[in-house]
Amino acid sequence: MAGNKSSQPVLDIRGLSVTLPKGADREFAIEDISLTVGQGEIVCVVGESGSGKSVSAQTVMGLIPRKDLTPVAGEIMLQGEDLLLKSEVELRELRGVKMAMIFQEPMTALNPVMQVGDQIGEMLEIHTSMSASERRDRIIEVMNDVGLPDVNQMIDSYPHQLSGGQRQRIMIAMALALEPALLIADEPTTALDVTTQAQILDLIK
Repeated sequence: MAGNKSSQPVLDIRGLSVTLPKGADREFAIEDISLTVGQGEIVCVVGESGSGKSVSAQTVMGLIPRKDLTPVAGEIMLQGEDLLLKSEVELRELRGVKMAMIFQEPMTALNPVMQVGDQIGEMLEIHTSMSASERRDRIIEVMNDVGLPDVNQMIDSYPHQLSGGQRQRIMIAMALALEPALLIADEPTTALDVTTQAQILDLIK
């Protein structure tokens, strides 16, 4: 998903192929994948389990383990920059700022021994020059934006103290905190009940 409309696509994947390790049941995790995401556009990638949806998303984010999964062809253009040519340091600078991802399982993506407010604030501390009080104000703002209750108390809570839907909203708040151009959602509502699924999808839009 991306922000306001413009002529240049936010994301342009061209002929992307990623190989699997030797001895796997096939050569490629994904082969010759192309797709474009324009600003303000929602693009859904549909496929069977194991078809490469998560690999595609994680390759865009630069999160695949290169020793096991190797991009061997294609380009991933984010606002005109080829992500496959970026170093890990450069990709780290882009994550959260220009691109962000909502993961399928918040309990594995969130740090269990770190307060949720601090986890949102960590990105603000790394990527902005906000003061501590400004960061706290922004954390409270984005937690309110995603519909979390009792934010002034919840900001100091740990992931295990929250419900599944609340943890997923924390993940969305983290992804939206820096207002990235590209938001990737990897089955973000699979483990949630139908009512919460609808609420989460509405928030992402």
